[in-house]
Amino acid sequence: MLAAAWAIPAIGETGIPVTSDKVLNMCTDCHKNSRGLVSRISYLRQAPEAWEETLWRHKRIHGLSITREEKESLILYFSEKHGLAPAEVAPYAYTLEKRDTKEKVDSQVIVDMCVRCHSYAKTALQRRTPGEWTKLAHMHSGVLPMWVYQLQDVLDWDDTLAACLKELSKRFPLETPEWKQWVSSRPKAGEGKWVVAGYQAGKGAYGGEITFTKTGEAFYAYAGTVEYETGEKLPIEGKATLYGGYAWRASGTLAGKPIREVFHISMDGSMFTGVRFDDPHFELRGVETRAFAGSSPRILSVMPKALKAGTKGASVTIVGTGLSKEVNLGDGVTVKKVVSESPTKVAVTVDVADKAAAGYRDAKAGSAVADKLFAVYTAADYIKVVPSPAMSRTGGLGHAVKQLVQFDAMAFGKGADGAAGTGDDIEIGRVPAAWKVVELASSNEDHDAEFVGTIDRNGLFTPGDEGPNPKRFMQENNMGDVWVTATHAVPGGGTLSARGYLLATIPLYVQRPVQ
Repeated sequence: MLAAAWAIPAIGETGIPVTSDKVLNMCTDCHKNSRGLVSRISYLRQAPEAWEETLWRHKRIHGLSITREEKESLILYFSEKHGLAPAEVAPYAYTLEKRDTKEKVDSQVIVDMCVRCHSYAKTALQRRTPGEWTKLAHMHSGVLPMWVYQLQDVLDWDDTLAACLKELSKRFPLETPEWKQWVSSRPKAGEGKWVVAGYQAGKGAYGGEITFTKTGEAFYAYAGTVEYETGEKLPIEGKATLYGGYAWRASGTLAGKPIREVFHISMDGSMFTGVRFDDPHFELRGVETRAFAGSSPRILSVMPKALKAGTKGASVTIVGTGLSKEVNLGDGVTVKKVVSESPTKVAVTVDVADKAAAGYRDAKAGSAVADKLFAVYTAADYIKVVPSPAMSRTGGLGHAVKQLVQFDAMAFGKGADGAAGTGDDIEIGRVPAAWKVVELASSNEDHDAEFVGTIDRNGLFTPGDEGPNPKRFMQENNMGDVWVTATHAVPGGGTLSARGYLLATIPLYVQRPVQ
């Protein structure tokens, strides 16, 4: 199989033969075909969204005439034969999941040449031969000639570009061990029951079960139930396309409201990780893991994730695969009753000893074991506003959709060292809080808190409308930076307070497949 997947063209670089008649018919009028090795295409692998962006650019710049059905057919083929392995996607999936992330890039030449305009993840979600990386740079010079002037502070431009291309070829080559492993095995996503465990800001942790039904070679229907730790149960259903056997892209409903999903399968095919988010508000999301119910025993989550020493009669739910009623949550935690039991969920009531040691411990349910999913704490010592820093975007008057921010107040307890803010601190979980937007003064005329937006009692920040505001000094837009504060009333008396930074900025007018 591997021998058939690779071939050596005359130019001396390994390429992937194109075996699709549709690709050959539609692409080789412009792209040279040398015994199945097609220029550019055979020397490139990338994510489904990147292939969509490539076709979009060809349509916009080169006049490509293509129907929606043809585009979908091409993306399916490219994702299968010129896609990525799950292990190649995992470190950079955040950009496909549209998660705001502060990237760390350990190569200055890549920062200089690529990251000034793109996210690092967009670059890292491609695999190319050295010659193809060079052609990509040439394409930028031809299509975007102003990019040279954006790099005007790079004095040794030619040398920096050469060093960047060398580094990209080293980091992201066309042929990798991960890709070889993936194309040699490529496990199928199983039909039937999948177990769900996740966390949604503003609502908390949740579990559930979803049934996958295959409706075509790369197509699925799914339906099931999501149950939050508060007891709220919501139906979920939808339709999905599994591009290249690894990239799950779905649209559906959660309790009747539209959602979209972006997940990626594990290398062994037993798990999906990713997000489901409200449509069109990608920022309102559940970060989620799905495990095939027939896979090996594992614990996905414990709800709640922490209990206070001295707690009596607490309800605890364990979600996973291959579970049984033999539950153990460590020293000082006694299981008093098994409320319900199934291979995917075990519910128990427990007592926590008054002097139970604070800290994380292993959770066990039969042969399934997980560490750092459950802890005992002695007190809630401080809270954090999450996320921080955060970013919202105005909108609502034109076609731009407002980007909201769902804040949570997360409580923490001191660990064994007795100091707050150290590595052994215990995350207790989401707690109720009173929310406010407070001025972060940077000038005498700074009144951002009056205009940037509002926050509700559950921590959901809604930004103001886009465009000039006649009520503001100089008719400024409803933008600025502010503090978001949370105050938690501790049971038994006292309060805990924290603040987080929020930048309220301009609309996102251009939504690209790979942002």
